[in-house]
Amino acid sequence: MEYIDWHPIAVAAVMMVLDIATGFAGAAMTKAVESGKMREGIWHKAGFFGLIALAAVWEVGSVWLNLEAADVGVAVPELPAVGAVCTFVVAIEVVSILENLCVLNPDIAALPVIRNLKPHDPERPSIVVEVEEDAAPKGA
Repeated sequence: MEYIDWHPIAVAAVMMVLDIATGFAGAAMTKAVESGKMREGIWHKAGFFGLIALAAVWEVGSVWLNLEAADVGVAVPELPAVGAVCTFVVAIEVVSILENLCVLNPDIAALPVIRNLKPHDPERPSIVVEVEEDAAPKGA
C-alpha cells in the first residue's frame, strides 16, 4: 500500500534547486557571492524538507493510528498534508525565483505581475510592533 504521493515532493525539490541556482547566478553576476548567505539558504531549504517530512509522517501516521475501524472510536484525520505543504513551499520558491530572475534580467522586473511583488530585504525586520504614546492608559 502506497501512502505518500512523491510527485509534489519532487516538484518542491526541483523548485528549491532552481531557487538556489538562480540565486547563485544573481549573486555571481552582481559579484555578491557570500558563503554565509549560501549556508543560510541551504538551512532554509532544510527547514522546508523538515516540514515536508513532518507532513509525510502525519499522512502515514493518520492511516496507521486510525483506530475507528477497531471499534475504539478514535480517528486521526487523514489530510493531504504533503500536497498542502509542498504547494506552500512551491509558492514561496516561485516568488524567490522571480526575485532572482529580476536580478539577472531587469526587464523581468518591469512585467506587470512582477511589479506588484515587494522585493525581499533581509535587513528589514519581518515583524514590526509599534506602540502609540496616546494609546497608553493614563493614570496609575
